[in-house]
Amino acid sequence: MPKPLRYALRFLAIVAVVVTVSALFVPASPANSPYLSALLDLSGRSVLAANHCANKTCGSFSGPCVSAPGYLCSGGGGHTQCFTKLCQ
Repeated sequence: MPKPLRYALRFLAIVAVVVTVSALFVPASPANSPYLSALLDLSGRSVLAANHCANKTCGSFSGPCVSAPGYLCSGGGGHTQCFTKLCQ
């Protein structure tokens, strides 16, 4: 058997062993984890925000917001960072 083929087969065997061993040590599902909050079951339903689009985007890194259809601008105001997201 040629040396490159032998090395390739060894490499594939090592990869297969690593994948198999890593699959054995997958962490338990989060539902069974001891690190979950005791208040997790008491959480309410998710709140949906109003579907309002201000049609504004950031004019620069720290604002101000400028008119742009289909975007929502938040933050800004001189010393804070401005964020823009696409309206849905």
